[in-house]
Amino acid sequence: MATRAIAISKVAAPAPRGVAQRHLSTSGAIAVEKLRDVIDAYRRENYVHELPSRCKKDMLAVADKNKDGRIPVEGIETLLRNIGASDCMSRAEIETILSEEGESHAKVIERDHLMNLI
Repeated sequence: MATRAIAISKVAAPAPRGVAQRHLSTSGAIAVEKLRDVIDAYRRENYVHELPSRCKKDMLAVADKNKDGRIPVEGIETLLRNIGASDCMSRAEIETILSEEGESHAKVIERDHLMNLI
């Protein structure tokens, strides 16, 4: 009996209302899931009584250093460092998320879009 291999190259990412749906590569989807898991684990350990969305919103506000609604690679790295998870994601994984879901030329992502991803 022959087995068929199915390759999944794109995974649909949730899109904010009014925005066209984007697609992540497999490595992009894995990176987003990893970031989501790291943030969720931190919230469960430290902010169990706070709403998940409120905690994530506060965390992303800290990552938005310029307060312009755009989060750079360095902002996500700072966020991970602040929660003791800097060894959980590589810069390349963060850059993958930003290049596929953000503004790849500037290596930034809109805060609200990242909020929807995680």
